[in-house]
Amino acid sequence: MSVDLSVNGTVAIILFNRPDKLNALTNDMWGQLAEHLERCERDSTIRAVVITGAGRAFCAGADISKPASAKPDKSLASAIDAMNAYNAVIRRLYHLSKPTVAAVRGAAVGIAWTMVLCCDWVLVTESAKFRPAFLNLAKVPEGGIMCLMSRLIGQLKARDIIYRARFVSGREAVDLGLATQLVGEETLTEEAEVLAREMALAAPLAFALTKRLFNSDMADFDRFVGMELNAIAIAANTSDAVEGMAAFKEKRPAQFTGH
Repeated sequence: MSVDLSVNGTVAIILFNRPDKLNALTNDMWGQLAEHLERCERDSTIRAVVITGAGRAFCAGADISKPASAKPDKSLASAIDAMNAYNAVIRRLYHLSKPTVAAVRGAAVGIAWTMVLCCDWVLVTESAKFRPAFLNLAKVPEGGIMCLMSRLIGQLKARDIIYRARFVSGREAVDLGLATQLVGEETLTEEAEVLAREMALAAPLAFALTKRLFNSDMADFDRFVGMELNAIAIAANTSDAVEGMAAFKEKRPAQFTGH
């Protein structure tokens, strides 16, 4: 396997494990990632997910190691089919109902950066180095990265990064608002798992509903408040809501079950 899944209690760790190629994604790896995300979604014992890379990189993006002389398939239909398959995986990660933590050291290039931006938390080290290299390859940015980046930092700053295909360090990513926190090189995985274990204690349904609201279109305030009201009503009618109130009154940690 080039994308590994391990489960430690309530936390799943998805590991891009092709360090000799900086974890560049092959078609097989996309399939493995899709399977792991599907398991993380459906397995109720998994309450949070960490995504990281083996070795000195998070992921160098799609594997483009074909011979330079290889001619691209110019069929529009084949290009759309391929991107639909990739986008299905990106959407599965973006819409995963559980807390997701990206732990990034080294390179996160192209569509790998898109995956990072799909996560709820982004922990980075000093060695982290992001780049949207699409235009340098005469490609249009993929996977919704322009949308995700523009939401976080606005279009002017996103355009500067995307148009110039420029590198963004881990420290700059934190300063811009594209990453959550700068952490030590040696403690990256540990800190990501600690955060994931903390969030695994959250009420699953309430978290999922809140995440869905964050991912919704917030431009229309009245529509958003209507969606929010519906989510509040759903969460209020759960056993976890009763447990949360009881735990608060009894000054003890809540034991949420997702029901």
